[in-house]
Amino acid sequence: YKAAEHGFEVAFGKKPLAARRGGSIPIISDFEKILGVKTVLMGFGLESDAIHSPNENFSLDIFCKGIEAVVEFHLGL
Repeated sequence: YKAAEHGFEVAFGKKPLAARRGGSIPIISDFEKILGVKTVLMGFGLESDAIHSPNENFSLDIFCKGIEAVVEFHLGL
């Protein structure tokens, strides 16, 4: 989590607010069981993106910052 937190902070300029919400991804438990490692899901969507609705959208700026956050996450491992 600390590496993910660092990635968000570098990319977005502030520490993230950890929120336990969202849908489930059933295969994650298999990854953890088989690989023996915990999983960190890093979400970049905003409430205003209207994900899974007919008018969903996603900002290219947030997309690019998300890429930067993931890179920083891997560098911080």
